[in-house]
Amino acid sequence: MLRFRKFQATGNDFIVLEGVHPGSLSEEERRRLCDRHFGVGADGIVQVGPTIGRVSASDLGIASEIRQFFYWNADGRPGSFCGNGARVATWVAYQEWPFTEALLIASDGEHRVEVRRGWPPLIAVELFVRKPPAQIGEGVWFVDTGSPHVLYEVPSVAEWETFPLTDWAPKAWRWCTDLDPGGVNVSVFAQGDGRWHLRTYERGVEAETLSCGTACVALAALLEKERRDTFLISITTRGGLLQVEHKTGTFWLVGPVEEVFRGEWFRA
Repeated sequence: MLRFRKFQATGNDFIVLEGVHPGSLSEEERRRLCDRHFGVGADGIVQVGPTIGRVSASDLGIASEIRQFFYWNADGRPGSFCGNGARVATWVAYQEWPFTEALLIASDGEHRVEVRRGWPPLIAVELFVRKPPAQIGEGVWFVDTGSPHVLYEVPSVAEWETFPLTDWAPKAWRWCTDLDPGGVNVSVFAQGDGRWHLRTYERGVEAETLSCGTACVALAALLEKERRDTFLISITTRGGLLQVEHKTGTFWLVGPVEEVFRGEWFRA
């Protein structure tokens, strides 16, 4: 029996285990745990490690903890960086030891994180552009923000809403291993109503998720490069509103986090 907590970050949902490190489970156990019919159901599993150090304001411009961040996709395998998952991990760490800012050590390096005022709490995580936007087709770009993304622009919000992403993405770009050995995440985006709109098919989940943080930052990096939007970008996803702030070469993903429920999972 495993105790767990379930969180959602603009519809991107995650499991946090209590008292057991997810790495001690088998890949199949993690996959079943995330299964929406035979398990708890989630897009992935998040784990934040114990404090491994503290930094002062004179060291990094922040005064708080250093924590490790681990993430597994719904397929049970370790994933690349997950922006919304990192926001959940930040909130879990904050509940154990309150802070304003901290440092997460993830698979792709260090990320500053912040807990901001409000309820549900607004959590911000710093992301970096690992590979800058490059056009790879008509209306198609590739960007790596800790996870690799293909972005496809459609002409209207109406087409964005009805676009057959789940059928199209695996056939078009998902398994394009020349962009990344593990293939890529695939998004469609459009502008309308004063905001950008984004939908994402995520690798490792192999389905459309209600939001994707690294995809939002990938879109913000593209818009900033093309001078189509700057500084503060509001992005509508299926699961709600996320914002991306551009600050001196880095991007901050900002949005709410909510704990949905707690329970026990009986391992077969």
